[in-house]
Amino acid sequence: MEKELLTLSAPMENVLGAVIAQARKARKMTQTQVASAFGISRPAVGQWESGETSPGTDRLGALAELLQIDLSAALRGEVVLLGEQAEAPAASGPANARIRNNETVPDTAALKGPRNVPVYGTGSGGPGGDFRFNGQTIDHAPRPPGIESRRDVYVVYVVGDSVSPKYEDGDPVYVDPHRRPQPRDYVVVELHPDEHGEPGDAFVKRLVKRTPTKLVVEQHTPAKEIVFEEADVLRVHRVIPYPELIGI
Repeated sequence: MEKELLTLSAPMENVLGAVIAQARKARKMTQTQVASAFGISRPAVGQWESGETSPGTDRLGALAELLQIDLSAALRGEVVLLGEQAEAPAASGPANARIRNNETVPDTAALKGPRNVPVYGTGSGGPGGDFRFNGQTIDHAPRPPGIESRRDVYVVYVVGDSVSPKYEDGDPVYVDPHRRPQPRDYVVVELHPDEHGEPGDAFVKRLVKRTPTKLVVEQHTPAKEIVFEEADVLRVHRVIPYPELIGI
C-alpha cells in the first residue's frame, strides 16, 4: 500500500486538527460527511479542525480509518495518506486552516512577514449565523508586504461553504476594520447580540449595497441575497483581496 507523507509545521496542540483538515480535503470530503459518520454536528468537526476540541481517544481509530491516514503519524503532526486515491493538499499554513490549492487564497506560511497579525477564534453561530467570535486570539499569522503598516488587521477562518468557490470552509482571510467596504467586496458582518455580553452572529459574504436602513449581501452556495436591517448590524469589515495583501 502506498503512503504519501505531508508534514505540518504547527503548534503541537493544534497539529491533530490540522491533520484532520488536510486529510479530509485530500479525500474530497466535507465536514458534514465526517460529522454524519460519527453522528455529530458539522460545527463539532470544525472545532476538531480548529483545535478548539479533540475527537477523543475513543474516536481516533475510526477517524483514521474514515480518512485513510496513519494514526501514529497523525499524532506526530504528519499527514500520511494511505492508498492511491488521495489528492495531496497544498503546502500547509496556520495550524487550524484548511488550505486549498487555489491561487486566490494566500498560502500564509509563504508570505514571510513577521507573525504579528492576530487570528481571532470563532465558535458555532446561531440558527442563521456562520459563526460567532469567541473573544480569543488563537494564533498569529504572517503580515504580508501589502499591509505592512496597516493598523488593526486581523485574520479569521471562513466557516461553511456559502461563499465557495471564492473562499472555502477553513480558508484564512485577512480583514481590514478601517477601510470602508465597497459593493462587490467580501465582508465580515457582525450583528448585535441578542443578550448583553454575548457575541452576535457573524457572516462572511459579498457586499451588494448599503443604504441608511438596509445592508444587502450575497452568498454563492446556495446563491441568494440576504438583507440585514442596519439597526441590527454592529460592524462591517472588509476582507482584503489577495493582490492587495502582496502589494500588487
